[in-house]
Amino acid sequence: MALIAIFSVFYPLQIHEYWDAWMNSHSYSHGSLLLLVSLFLIGSKPYAVEGSRGNIGFLLLLAGLTLAYALASLAKIEVVLRFLMPCFMIAATGAVFGYRNLKKFLIPLLLLFFTVPSWSIVSPIFQAIAANAVATISMLIGIPTYIEGNSVAIPNGTFLVAEGCSGVRYILVALSIALINSELSQFKTRSQVISLTLAFALAIVANWVRIEVIVLYAHQYGMSHPIIADHNSLGWIVFAVFMLFYFLLLPYITTQENKEQAITPQPLQARQKWLALATVAVLAMAAAIPAYLYQQAPINPVSQEDNQLSNQAGNQPIVMHNFTPPTQEQYRQELVQGSRHTLMLLEYDMRDQNADITDTENRPVSKKYRIKEEITDKVADHALKTFILTGNGKQYYYSFWYQSGELLTTSLTKVKLASVTSLLKGNFINRAYFVATECDNACTNLAPHQGFIKQLMTEKQ
Repeated sequence: MALIAIFSVFYPLQIHEYWDAWMNSHSYSHGSLLLLVSLFLIGSKPYAVEGSRGNIGFLLLLAGLTLAYALASLAKIEVVLRFLMPCFMIAATGAVFGYRNLKKFLIPLLLLFFTVPSWSIVSPIFQAIAANAVATISMLIGIPTYIEGNSVAIPNGTFLVAEGCSGVRYILVALSIALINSELSQFKTRSQVISLTLAFALAIVANWVRIEVIVLYAHQYGMSHPIIADHNSLGWIVFAVFMLFYFLLLPYITTQENKEQAITPQPLQARQKWLALATVAVLAMAAAIPAYLYQQAPINPVSQEDNQLSNQAGNQPIVMHNFTPPTQEQYRQELVQGSRHTLMLLEYDMRDQNADITDTENRPVSKKYRIKEEITDKVADHALKTFILTGNGKQYYYSFWYQSGELLTTSLTKVKLASVTSLLKGNFINRAYFVATECDNACTNLAPHQGFIKQLMTEKQ
């Protein structure tokens, strides 16, 4: 409870993100319950904490983690920030109470990782696995099936294995159940691994079975069958059946340790008190570093040239964006090789707490424009993402990329990681480039579009 209070004071934004996801996201609605279960397991140990002098190694580990937090905070790598919270708790517990006592509370602390609202980062992997598994099963049982990406097509219609169908939520719940059961049953380490592996495998197969049942009903009765509309309830029913098999199989493949004997509580030693104070100081410093740098962020007034580019009379960008406000924004149109090109350059100072190169949905293309085609493209030895967009009765070639330091990339993950290196070198600026070229009648003017981009890249070098 003391650690939770400390985190609430030093990391209110992270705590708010956790709470918001637990209350408003179906995928993480189990988070608040798992937190309560973790606290219950910690508080209901049948034995007291043994006397310990603490462990300075864990304090050094905590210092390293807090440095990672400061860098990730400046680079705004939200996934890292969220997963660091339970890491902090484990390292802080080890620093104050030592490794031997940490082992006794490790499972309740590990439960906190399944409350982190960022497990969607692994969803694409399980989406692809589920789509291929379902397509294979369907073909084996005689249903004509075609798979393209995460879409599974049968004669009666097409199913998209979306993020919610990846099965990640079932995996999180299954692993949580396995950890809680391992703690309550006092399994040996080998049995704990077996328990987690079995729960993981059954959760994945349960998701495949759920999707396959939906495909079977669609194949037999058509896409309008009620079970297809209510596939979420079906999923939890299938999952419950598979978890029943988990509990039936477990006694045959696991063994229990001898029960712990109660230990007389011992007061904290002087060394532990100093380590506890040092732990609080390190956690406070990690929260203070990015806050201090945000306060030191320079004021970057838009230059007259930038202002002229941003406010050309009557001109609006062809392709809009949902990004958070940049520090500076440039916009210009040029007629090159008979084609009209539009450039939008957004510049973000990472010391500005409100400026982030990613938007909340990581979507660089406005919803009002439809992606007709994606083109594998490469200009000046740099890979690009180029699309043909349709909207307002016109078609456009549209390319975008990000820059952090010397890196040019279309990957949000790569630009975030490169931001850390740039920060260490004193470069606090990230940029996002958007180039749109109106297509001709047959949409054959890709070469001028690429030529304009190459010219831009040459100018920046």
